[in-house]
Amino acid sequence: MKVAFLMQNRPDYTQRVPQGLDWFEMGADPQGNYNSADMEKVGAVDALVASIRDPVHEQLLQACTNLKIIQRMGVGYDNVDTEAAAQRGIPVCNLGDVNKDALGEHGMALMLALARRIVEIHPLTAQADWTGARALCDFTYELQGRTLGVLGFGKSGYELARRARVFGMHIIYTSRSPVETRLREAVQAEERSFEQLFRESDFLSINVSLNPGTQNLVGAKELGWMKPGAYLIILARGGIVDEQALADALNADKLGGAGIDVFSPEPISKENPLLKAKNTVLTAHIAGTTKECTDREVGWALENVERYLVHGKSPRWIVNGVKV
Repeated sequence: MKVAFLMQNRPDYTQRVPQGLDWFEMGADPQGNYNSADMEKVGAVDALVASIRDPVHEQLLQACTNLKIIQRMGVGYDNVDTEAAAQRGIPVCNLGDVNKDALGEHGMALMLALARRIVEIHPLTAQADWTGARALCDFTYELQGRTLGVLGFGKSGYELARRARVFGMHIIYTSRSPVETRLREAVQAEERSFEQLFRESDFLSINVSLNPGTQNLVGAKELGWMKPGAYLIILARGGIVDEQALADALNADKLGGAGIDVFSPEPISKENPLLKAKNTVLTAHIAGTTKECTDREVGWALENVERYLVHGKSPRWIVNGVKV
């Protein structure tokens, strides 16, 4: 089988590709276009294995005349034209819950960094400003007894809630999809309406996927429902939360702070209003990226492709409804 990896400038991925595999690496320019040399080569590929940035769109699919499967190297698949692939009978697969543990841990890291003002205290301490650093202690908080609201109680939302419960937090959630009873009961989570989730949460984590129904889901109105001093955690995708509205709320001290891992667009623009917003902890879409998780992503992705192309079994985690 011949594989094209859409993962430009990702040495962490390429160094994990096993020897003996017939493959090449390609990537799109900032406008989403691929160069002519790569477009000529993709006609022979059996599989596209895509990272998060490079799009799988109609132009690329037209060139992939031998394509049999599209495999996302992660959970989200908003960079893939799933409908165009389905029209061609090509299954699009993600990697299920490959990064749920990494996401849960990163969410806790952001919550703790905000509650304990780590980002602000570190430079003061590094400058030997002991008094200045300790002066912030009156603005720090324990997670014990606080309420964590989870918007989207899927696997990543559950993993965050599971860790937060150990810290003594009370868990509430809103989910459009049914939540397994055993998961809800494991963390003693209570369901709330969409509006009540915002109103009751001390920390609110956004864990829904990006799709037409969640684009700009959280704007000025929804942020206005939140408690003064509450914190927002964004682990899902850029485009779900109105970034300008969030920056305005932070700069007006209507929120206690925000921990943000995803932006729109990515890589983050220098003009993004969140770069200068108050009380933020920002990371570069790395919540689900650890050494262990990257090992799993490459391993699971190639295993799923081989499952279909080599062993003739139905691939796992099909997200576009194609029956094979």
